[in-house]
Amino acid sequence: MNDLKTTRDSDKLKEDAIRLEHLANFKNAGIETYPSYCEHDQNVKEAHGLAEGTSVTVVGRLISRREMGKLCFCHLKDDSGKIQIVFSAKEIGTEDFKFFLKNFDIGDFLQISGTIFTTHKGEISILIKTYRLIAKTLLPLPEKWHGLSNVETRYRQRYLDLLANEESMRIAKTRSLLVRELRTFFDERGFYEVETPVLQTLYGGALAKPFVTHHHALDIDLYLRIAPELYLKRLIVGGFEKVYEIGKCFRNEGIDNNHNPEFTQIEFYWAYANYTDLMDLVEKLLPRLIASAGRSLRFPIAGQEIDFTPPYPRITMRELIKKYAKIDIEEYPDQKSIFEIAKKLKVDGIEKTSDRGRLIDDIYKHFARPQIANPIFVIDHPVELSPLAKRKTDDPRYVERFQLLCVGGNELCNAFSELNDPLDQEERFRAQAANRAAGDEETMPYDEDYITALKHGMPPTAGLGMGIDRLVKLLVDAGNLKEVILFPTLRPENERKKI
Repeated sequence: MNDLKTTRDSDKLKEDAIRLEHLANFKNAGIETYPSYCEHDQNVKEAHGLAEGTSVTVVGRLISRREMGKLCFCHLKDDSGKIQIVFSAKEIGTEDFKFFLKNFDIGDFLQISGTIFTTHKGEISILIKTYRLIAKTLLPLPEKWHGLSNVETRYRQRYLDLLANEESMRIAKTRSLLVRELRTFFDERGFYEVETPVLQTLYGGALAKPFVTHHHALDIDLYLRIAPELYLKRLIVGGFEKVYEIGKCFRNEGIDNNHNPEFTQIEFYWAYANYTDLMDLVEKLLPRLIASAGRSLRFPIAGQEIDFTPPYPRITMRELIKKYAKIDIEEYPDQKSIFEIAKKLKVDGIEKTSDRGRLIDDIYKHFARPQIANPIFVIDHPVELSPLAKRKTDDPRYVERFQLLCVGGNELCNAFSELNDPLDQEERFRAQAANRAAGDEETMPYDEDYITALKHGMPPTAGLGMGIDRLVKLLVDAGNLKEVILFPTLRPENERKKI
C-alpha cells in the first residue's frame, strides 16, 4: 500500500511539473495564458441544434482528447453540456496542430471557432478553424475525469465534486431552482422579502444554543442568530402584513445526517391569519416546490414511495404519543412525573434538568416520529414546548402550532399562530429564564424590546419556518445533509488527522 501511494505521489509530481512546463511554453511563445476576455456566440447545447456548415464560436473546458494521426478528437464542456471538437492539421496548420498536441492539457479552457458537421458515427461536432487558450490549468481534473468517489474529498473540495459528479451538479441546480420558486410563490401572494440582523444582541425565535462572537468597537458580545422570528414580528408590529426572509441561521449543535450548525431557512409571517391558514397554504406550496425539483407528487424516498398529494392528515402531538408510546401525557401533569415515565420508557437522552415540555418532546421523538412516512401535520403542542405560540382558546394547556413531518419523522416546517399577548409572552420569557437558571442551555433569553414592541400592538399573525437544506435533501433523496449544502461545516483537515 505504501509503495502504491509513493508511486501515485511521484506520478502526481511529474504531471504537475509537465503542466508548469506547458505554461512556460505558452509564455515563451508570447501567448497570454489568462486573458481577461473571451468571445462566444452560442453555448454548447445551442451549438448542438445548429445546421451542418454553420459557423460557431463556443467556450468551455477541455475534458477529453484522442489523437488519430493528423486529427485530434476532443470534447469541450460548458454549463449546458459537452460537444465534440475536432482539430485537423489541414484546417489549422501543422505548426498550430503540433503546438496544441504538445501544450494543451485536459482541464484547460478554450475558445474555439469552426463549423458544425456530423461524423461518420453520427456525432454532432465542430471542425475547428481557430482556437485560443483562455485559462491554463495547473492541476489535473479528479481521477482523470472518471469521477470522484472519496466522500471527504467531495465535501472538502466541492469544486472537484461538481466537476466530476453530474449528480452533485444536479442537486446544486435543483436547490437553486427551488429557492427561486419559493420567492416566486410568496411574491405572487403579496409578501415582501426583507432582511433582519444576523448579528444580534439577544438571540431568540427557537430553542437552541447560540454561537457567540465579540464586537471590538462596541466592546460587546453578539450572537449569530438562531432564527429571524422576533425581528420579523417587529415588522408586523410596524405595519407590514406579509413578510418573508430567506437566509442563514446558526445553532451551536451537533452535526449529523440532518443537522449542520449553519443552515438556510425561509421564515414568513402573515397578519390576520392563523395556523390553519398556514396549513392550507403549505398544501399549495409543497406541490409547487416538488414540481420545481422535477418530481411528481408520488416518488421514492429512502426506498419507500411517499405520497405528497394534499390534503395531509392533522393529528395532535398528544394523540401520536398515545398511539406509539401508549401513555397519555395529561396523566403526567408536572416535570417530575413526566421525567419518571420517560425514564421508565427508556427514552434516549433525557435530562433531569429539562422542563415538562422538553421531556414530552423527547418521548414524542423517541416513539412517534420514527413511525411517520407520508406527510402529516402534527398539531397542538404543549404550551411549555412553544414559548412563542398562541394558546388554544378551548384548551390553554396547548398552543396553535404544527410541524409538517414525513419519512421517519423528518421535520419540513414548524409554524404557529403567533403569541401577541404581551403579558402572556412576558410570563413565558420568565419561565424560559427559570429553565436556564436550572441548567437548560437551549432556552430563550428575556427580550425586553420585543415585549415593548408587542405592547404597541401586533395583530393576529401566523408564522412559519422551513429548512431549505432539509427540503432539498428530501426532494433529491439524499442520505446526508452535506450532499445538499455546497460547503458544509467540517472539522479542519489538519485537526481531523490528529484524531
